[in-house]
Amino acid sequence: MDIRSGERGRRGGGRAALVGTLLSTRYNTQPHAKAATKLRSVIAREATEHQGLARQASEARTSTAALAADRAATADKQPAIAAGQRAEQRLTLALRSKLADAVSNRLLLPAWFATVLGPAPPARDTERWLKCATRVLLYRLTYHVNDQVLALGPCPDPEDEHQHQWWEELTTELRPW
Repeated sequence: MDIRSGERGRRGGGRAALVGTLLSTRYNTQPHAKAATKLRSVIAREATEHQGLARQASEARTSTAALAADRAATADKQPAIAAGQRAEQRLTLALRSKLADAVSNRLLLPAWFATVLGPAPPARDTERWLKCATRVLLYRLTYHVNDQVLALGPCPDPEDEHQHQWWEELTTELRPW
């Protein structure tokens, strides 16, 4: 069922009741005047909503066309994207495993690591800490961060939207630690 037709049906019933009141009451009576005022309000609101829908319909058609173009452009790249996502998952699991081993063996972690995440995981939110630490390691490997003091290195150029966004996300994630 079309949501708009359902809305029209509900409003139409209200509109019909108001028209019925107008027809069944004498002119210049309070019930007649109230029904006329409400009907004018309903008609004005529907006109405004109709204009809004007309504006949104154009934007929706444009967005639908953009999505279709994007799907067509990326269709042949999907296998490579999926392979990249699987490789990222494998690397993330390997990094998490290495980090868990280092922590459980009480190995000394690098200064850049201890500065932002502490020398060991906290007693509470250990899972969140481990996830954050793993993402930091993945970021450092992905972008070849060699800085011995700054965990994420310097702020990347905003022109590199993906790296800059990831850097900002990690900076926010690291605040509680």
